[in-house]
Amino acid sequence: MAPNKTTRGGISLRRRVTAWLAAILLVTMLSNGIATVVGQWAVRAFDALLADNAACYTVQDAIKNETQAFARYVRQPTSESEQAYTAACAAAEQSLAALPFDYARIGAERYARTWNLLQGYEGYRQERDAFLRLSPAADTYIERMYHVMALQDYLAEYALRLTQATLEQENTLYSSTAAHIRHLPWLYLGLFLTAAALMVLLVRGLSRAVVRPLLELAQASRSIAEGDLSGPDLPIKSSDEVGRLTGTFNQMKHAMAQQLSTQQALHREEVRNLALEKDLEHTRLEVLKSQVNPHFLFNTLNMISCMARLEDASTTDQMIVHLGSLFRHNLRTKRQQITLEEELDGLEDYIYLQQMRFDGRITVEKSIRVQPAAVLVPSFTLQPVVENAYSHGLKSCEEGGRILLRAWMQGSVLVLTVADNGRGMTAEELDTLQARIAQSEQTGRSIGLGNISRRIGMLYPGGKMQVYSRAGRGTVVRFEIPQTQWTEEREGEPS
Repeated sequence: MAPNKTTRGGISLRRRVTAWLAAILLVTMLSNGIATVVGQWAVRAFDALLADNAACYTVQDAIKNETQAFARYVRQPTSESEQAYTAACAAAEQSLAALPFDYARIGAERYARTWNLLQGYEGYRQERDAFLRLSPAADTYIERMYHVMALQDYLAEYALRLTQATLEQENTLYSSTAAHIRHLPWLYLGLFLTAAALMVLLVRGLSRAVVRPLLELAQASRSIAEGDLSGPDLPIKSSDEVGRLTGTFNQMKHAMAQQLSTQQALHREEVRNLALEKDLEHTRLEVLKSQVNPHFLFNTLNMISCMARLEDASTTDQMIVHLGSLFRHNLRTKRQQITLEEELDGLEDYIYLQQMRFDGRITVEKSIRVQPAAVLVPSFTLQPVVENAYSHGLKSCEEGGRILLRAWMQGSVLVLTVADNGRGMTAEELDTLQARIAQSEQTGRSIGLGNISRRIGMLYPGGKMQVYSRAGRGTVVRFEIPQTQWTEEREGEPS
């Protein structure tokens, strides 16, 4: 581990920065702590003053409300006035119980006035309750009523005096508290100036020790980024971390200068190799695609020759028209990827010719659950598979057969299947076919399914082809082709 002391005996950059930051943090924490304590003290003092005032005013309002409710109840002794009177009495008793009654806190005068108010209310309550038990026909009813009202006036007077005493006492406390609070801005100003002075010193020290050398390093780095390695070495002004960084930078610059020419030569060679690989890949794809077209030409020409001997010229003419259309499609399609719509258009001509060949005893059905113009497939994907279904799966079926072509989306993957109900393959035949497909994917020397599987793997990372078959149950070829630009609403597998 590197020592904290430098070789010149000075303090390391890390310790210097840590010390200054600790000093600023200490002053900041002290300032915040004092401000918090003083603020809480002032808030508690003002809260106590406001609470005492509120309690006194509440007692005044409660006694006033009780007096008014008592008068209404005496004049009109209904159930509504009785409920209002009972609620007013409960509120008055609750407000009296909430009055502060701590001698040490409220002082002698407020304590005495509070005691007088509490004792007066107790005597008033007894007289009030005794009066309410009298019958209005009693001889002393009026006299006792005025006596109770007089007691209510006394209670109101007591409450007013208590409020005045509270305000006088709290005015004194407020003046004392405000005098202390007025000194706080000066305290805060002193703490702020101390922190500002420490910050200025830290910035100056950091500028000399860190910022200036780093600016020089940045300028030298920009020169290197622009390809200029001829500049002089940066001077090492200290032996701390920045000085060691400067020395390492100088060494790195010399190493980069020695390796730059070699790296540039290697880069040029790599670019050239990538271009050659791209051209080679394109050539392989063109060769693979070109293998598909001649494979179908021979069988089709033989079929047309046989039909020309058996039928009139009109049927032959239609077959030749479709064959010409198919050839034009094959010759026109130079791209590695085409839309499913284009692939299906070329397949229609091929199916017509095969239908004529097999005299319509083999039917072809389609279930396309995507927009054909919106998805891409490798060119010449379906035609070789459909040809295998005709030639190997259904050719020997005298009663005819059925080919089903389906397309749908699974997420962003286009799924294509070509199924037939022909003779199918045994497990051994299927294994042999799978081995041939795998070998053709490696060598690129095969046509048909191996050719298609190889092209899907080259054009669509993650794409694949699978073959399923059972003897006497037909064959299914399934393609999964990722669509990176697919934006349509996803549709499920067709039933």
